[in-house]
Amino acid sequence: MKRIICLALLSLACMSAIAETADEAGVSAAVQRLNAAMLAGNADEMKAVTSEALSYGHSNGAVQDQTVFIQTIVSGGTRYRRIDLSNTKTTLAGEDAIVRDHFSGTVESGGKVGEVELEQLMVWQKRDGVWKLLARQGYKH
Repeated sequence: MKRIICLALLSLACMSAIAETADEAGVSAAVQRLNAAMLAGNADEMKAVTSEALSYGHSNGAVQDQTVFIQTIVSGGTRYRRIDLSNTKTTLAGEDAIVRDHFSGTVESGGKVGEVELEQLMVWQKRDGVWKLLARQGYKH
């Protein structure tokens, strides 16, 4: 009987670890999907991977909702030419995930091309099995 209980507990622990790994992979895929959509200026993809309640904060203090975030990129007001993320750390909290990383990119805005180096914090929510960006804040070190 003790063996059965031990095996049951071990099985539950393994399933929990597998679920976390699957969720971490899901968040990572959502981040990559968002970056690809931003680079392509793909409004449908950006909308699919962001929450309607999106709060997208830039390092200069500007904050955009989902509509303005997407429109700014699609209209060419801001064009992302390169996005590289490093030092990524993902923390899962139930159906939410906190992602911190270093954002390095080449961005065109107002006719000027510049390099961007900053840290960012993203909050993702899993709704109906899909990870969506709820909030993002970029900040300079």
